[in-house]
Amino acid sequence: MKLRNMRRHLEEGQRRYQRKCKVPCSFSPGSSGTLSSADEDPSEWLSVIKRIKPSSENIATIRTAMEKTFNHRRNWISTQSPTICEITQQYPRFIDMPFLLDAEFAKMFDGKGEMLIRRWETSVIPKLIRIATLEKGSVTSLVDRIPNSNYDGKCYTMLQVLTHLLPPSAGRGAVSSRCSVRSAISYLLDFVPCGTRIRSLCDAGDNATRGQQPQLICIGNLTSEAHQFVIAAKHDKVVIPLEDESLTCALDKLFKFYWVYNLVYPPQLASVFIFLEHVYDLPVSKAARRSKVLELISKLQALA
Repeated sequence: MKLRNMRRHLEEGQRRYQRKCKVPCSFSPGSSGTLSSADEDPSEWLSVIKRIKPSSENIATIRTAMEKTFNHRRNWISTQSPTICEITQQYPRFIDMPFLLDAEFAKMFDGKGEMLIRRWETSVIPKLIRIATLEKGSVTSLVDRIPNSNYDGKCYTMLQVLTHLLPPSAGRGAVSSRCSVRSAISYLLDFVPCGTRIRSLCDAGDNATRGQQPQLICIGNLTSEAHQFVIAAKHDKVVIPLEDESLTCALDKLFKFYWVYNLVYPPQLASVFIFLEHVYDLPVSKAARRSKVLELISKLQALA
């Protein structure tokens, strides 16, 4: 307190440290906000996020803390590009409260948080089926499976169809050129046996996860009601269990995870993720100019 009182009487030039001026927060396309007064010193709210137990009684407090630190968090992630592990250490509630990914994405892109859930089953899948039936080869055999599948099985088949309609591009580097259309889906969703421990998905010797980027893991079989989906970022040893989620909802969470954590899409599925941007009605990025993606979007719009 004595030091603080002495500091009050110092001239500006005598002070060794100066307060930083407020900086623009460039967390997402089209955003023009600045750090609010509540975000100038977020340390107290960060402590709340880290220390308060994630329980139903504390949900309101945690939501408030996440909202108070939103601008600070988006500015930090967009300008400093921290790793998944670093973000998780600062904001561990993204892991044990996955619905916060929905809230974060909805705040980043107002009104677009539920686009995939609203459109995927009612609009996108029926149109993809119509387009796929006009294709030749293995795509038509995939479509033939749909009537005998449960909801998650149908969703998985349509993701396979999407990887056939938007195959990995051989011209995007050695990694994608080695990925076949048949194996591309495994970079989005892979399977492990029922009973597999969630933490074991990040073991060094585990080969269940593919590539460097986060993906979905299904513990069990889609035909069984006991299966569970997990977002796994193996190389950062981060896993997010998704309780009682359908495959569509799990896909929704994975897509939002990429945007909230400011990650690059896996090269094997870049076109598929860019197509999902269209489903969410996000601003068109430069990467979306790939001819295959635009061609598929045009076909879907022609069926409207």
